[in-house]
Amino acid sequence: MELKEQTVYIFDSSEEQRATTQKCIEYLWAGRIFTTGNLASLQSEVVQGTSDDTLVIAVSAFTDVDMSSWLLGTGFKGRLVLLLNDEDAVPLFLPCELVAQINKPVKLSDFNQVFSQRSVTEKIIDKDKLASLLSRRDCINLDFQPEFRSQNEKLSGFECLVRFQENGIKLSTREVMNAIENHQMIATFSEVFFKRIAEVLPAFSSVRLSINLSLIDLEQYDLLKVMSQHLDIAGINPEQIVFEFPLDAFYSSNTKVIELLTGLKELGFSLAIDGDDDVLSNIEKLPLVIDEVKVPVAQLQHLDKQQMDKVSQAYHYHSINYIFARIENYQQQKLVQNNFSCSFMQGYYLAPPIPVNQVFEMLKNNRI
Repeated sequence: MELKEQTVYIFDSSEEQRATTQKCIEYLWAGRIFTTGNLASLQSEVVQGTSDDTLVIAVSAFTDVDMSSWLLGTGFKGRLVLLLNDEDAVPLFLPCELVAQINKPVKLSDFNQVFSQRSVTEKIIDKDKLASLLSRRDCINLDFQPEFRSQNEKLSGFECLVRFQENGIKLSTREVMNAIENHQMIATFSEVFFKRIAEVLPAFSSVRLSINLSLIDLEQYDLLKVMSQHLDIAGINPEQIVFEFPLDAFYSSNTKVIELLTGLKELGFSLAIDGDDDVLSNIEKLPLVIDEVKVPVAQLQHLDKQQMDKVSQAYHYHSINYIFARIENYQQQKLVQNNFSCSFMQGYYLAPPIPVNQVFEMLKNNRI
């Protein structure tokens, strides 16, 4: 008997809402997605599904259908996600073991818990499984999050994001990376990562590319040597590359880390802090070698005028560039543009992470 691929079904009578929901789910799910606004098409597909499927459904579209009875009749035992308008009522009885409710309009963050990756990630935390994961090309993908200039919304560059997946499910990058660091496999990961980066580097010859660095276990291997082997530093323009690392990694670093960062700076690479919750409150204490700070935009929303002026002064007088990340709505975008017109913006509201083949299209169609 042929095994059916695990599937996420999306049903909504609104074409615009369907498209938004699909974009959010694509960020968290690498397997099959079936999207439709036709009830008969959905019913036909769900009957052929598996017990591991997920049904994401707009309740308002089922005013003429007894949804609970229909799902019970299909034997559907997967996850059910109800998309609700303000006036919608939730059915009293549902046969599924996992039911989640999301209010429209949907956002990426709404689906983070629904598509929880913890149970899957835990299966590959041991060292042997991690070694297998790192050795398989199909388990590691590189996506690229576009960045835009605040002043004119022109495309300015991309951030490289590494994605891990197993059997179609996108794993938690943070948890996998934590496991890699805990098992002292950063050297192995770095070899794989920079080899993959080198393959796609020509696509970014006209724009900046941000790359996250792990500064763990540098005593065990020479990261600069690994980069030199795969990126061929003599053949690229270091000014186009920005290396990001956490703020606490700088202050708690040992001699090896300081030597690496200083060496990167001398070669012409830019250095950035990937900001945490306290980065704006510590903005005056940043080391002089830092060129940029990536700040979650939500931090700006909690600042009073005096605090905002303080951040602006660092921006204007200390030549620190800001990249405001995690922009998920229009209000957040305008907050950045009104206060930091020469900064950079990044977020799902502006553009989701994309594979390298779409980078070429974006560069061709956008103003640089």
